[in-house]
Order: sequence, then structure tokens, then C-alpha cells
Amino acid sequence: MSEAARSRADVRWSFALFFCVFAAWYAVRPVRDAMGIVGSVRDLPRLFLVTLAVTLGVTPLFSAMVSRLPRSRFVAVAYRIAALSLVAFAFLLRGPSPSAEVARVFFVWSSVLNLFLITLAWALMADVFSREDGIRFFALIGGGGTLGAIVGSGIASIFGGEANVPVSLLAGGLLLEAAVRCAHRTGATSRTAGRALPEGGVLRWMRSAMLSPYFLGICTYLVAFTFSSTVLYFQQASIVKAALLGTSARTLLFARIDLATNLLTFVLQISVVGRSLRFAGIGAALALLPLYTLGCFVALHFAPLIWVLVVCQVSRRALDFAFAKPAREVLFTVVDPADKYKAKSFIDTFVYRSGDAFAAVGFAGLSIGALATLMGAVCGLWAIVAVALGRWSMK
Repeated sequence: MSEAARSRADVRWSFALFFCVFAAWYAVRPVRDAMGIVGSVRDLPRLFLVTLAVTLGVTPLFSAMVSRLPRSRFVAVAYRIAALSLVAFAFLLRGPSPSAEVARVFFVWSSVLNLFLITLAWALMADVFSREDGIRFFALIGGGGTLGAIVGSGIASIFGGEANVPVSLLAGGLLLEAAVRCAHRTGATSRTAGRALPEGGVLRWMRSAMLSPYFLGICTYLVAFTFSSTVLYFQQASIVKAALLGTSARTLLFARIDLATNLLTFVLQISVVGRSLRFAGIGAALALLPLYTLGCFVALHFAPLIWVLVVCQVSRRALDFAFAKPAREVLFTVVDPADKYKAKSFIDTFVYRSGDAFAAVGFAGLSIGALATLMGAVCGLWAIVAVALGRWSMK
């Protein structure tokens, strides 16, 4: 097979992989969000802290698996463990009134799984494609994830009733098994596909992330993103819990928000994103999100209404998925293979959840006016780091 034919095959299978992974997650995500507010909204900070602790506990296991198994095997093992856990929760969450304890466990575990599954898919892309090919193809491959997210949101919308929650979870498990098949075909000719990566524990990859200015910049960007996302999530939880009664209605609303987000994302991806990444550059694509986020907090300060929140969430997440996420993943195409899986997994999971926990514990209870002021400083730093990362990735 020629190099061009292999490249086209990698793009097609990568597109299919992202379709399956994101369809699985978006079939599950509205259930996760609904389970997070089965009890009191005041319980959410504790759930975020527990999620951070579980993430820290799972990360060494992930690192050990990456060191001991060829890439083709550890991708399959990780996705199948996730699929089996969804099948188990499908039985535990059946019925109209899930217990608060099981709901909380599901919220934490699905939050952890989400990051590892998506991180692993993007790490695979960074391994298979060069920086130049990433700029050309990552938006297109991300479009496969967007289509999958639309399908997954549709599944959750159709089966949004409390009695049908297991259907969404079982569908997620089946889609992850399909993702295993796609991952096996994606980058099958890559040099790292059939061998394990170098040994190294979590502390080594923490040092890599903390001592490298490049990785530290990525960590700073991600913490600022998750900080702002978590604060908006708490605003969403409070408003939705007050406005809607029952798990079913809330699950349906979250599913529709996801569906609208992904439809907008897909429109952006097929119309402007690829050209924007090539002509405006990685730094500009990364800086767009912090500037827009600041606008969202200002809008919520003056109009703290549910429709304003929904508009901000949908549009902001669409900009992240369409522009910032592909740009962030291009940053990892220029690092060595071990860092693509190990340091990246530490950054995308533990660092990500650290930003969540920091916002949840320290700042989520502030008024929207105080948060708008705080986010002015956060978004300024965030945008500066974005521009710097764009320049560093070209060196």
C-alpha cells in the first residue's frame, strides 16, 4: 500500500474511531449529569474532589498498562474495561428511582472514564499523524466525533426517560466495542503500534509535565479551561435543579443541549475550522476560547437566566470542540511517543480534574458578578498562554 493510501486509510479509520467514542460518551453524558444532581447541588464539590482522587488512583494503572502492552492491545483493554463497567451500571441504575449512592458512584466513574477514553483517542492521533497532517486532518477527524456526539445525544434524547437509562448505557458499551475495532485499524502501520512504550511511573510523567515550559503551558491552558467550565457547570446545575423537577426532564434537557452543541460544532468544522487553523494559526485558535468565555461571564452577570446560560454553554462548547480542541491536540504531535501517551494522560486527566476540583471547592459559590471579575484576570492569562503555545509548537 502506498504512503498516500495508508494516510487516507488512517484518516477514514480515525474518523470512524472518533464517531464511536463520542457516540458512546454522549449517550452516557446526560445520564451522568442527571445523576450528579440526584441529591443536593451542594454535594457536587465533594463529588468533584472524589473524582480527582479516583483519577489520581487510576492514572498509575493506566501508565503501567501503557508500559507493558503494545499500543494495539492497551487501547483495546482500556475501551473494553469501560464498556463492561457501563453494562454493570445499566443493571444498577435500572428503575425509576436510582439510589443516591449508586448515582454518585456512576457520576464519579463516568467522569473519570470520559477523560481517559477521549485522551486515549487523541493520543493515538498524535502518534499516527505529524504536526502538518494534524493541522490538515484533526478538524476533519474531530468531525467524526461530532457526528458521533450527535448520534449519542439522539440516543439519550430518545431513551431519556428514567426507565430507559440502561438502554443509553448499553448502547455506550456496544459503541466502545466498535471503537476497539476501529482503533485496531487506525495507524496499523505506525512504528509504535506493535510495541510497548518506555517504562516510567506517574512521578516521571508529572516531572515531565511540571518541568517542561511547553508542558507547563499546556497545563496552565487546561486548568484555566476546566476552571471556567466547572464554574459554568455549577451555574447550570443550580438553575436546572430549580427550574425542572425529576431526573427524566433534566436528562432530556442535557441531551438537547448536547445535541445543539454538536450540531453547531459540525457546522463550524465543515465550514471554517480547517482553513482557520491553517491561516490564522494554532495560537489564534487557542486564544479564541478564553476571549469568548469572558464574554459569557459578562452576559451572565447582566442576565443570569436559563436561556442565557444555555446559549453560553452551547456556543462556548462548540467553539472548544471545533477550534480549541483540535489545536490543543496538534500541540502533542511534536513530542516523543512516550509523552504522547503518558505525560498527555497525566495532563488530560489529573491536571484536568485538578482544575475542576479547584473551581468546585474554592470558587463555585461566588456570585456571578464576582466570578465575572475573577474571570477577567483568568481569561487574560489564558489568552497569553494560548498565543505562546502556538509559537512554541512551531519550534
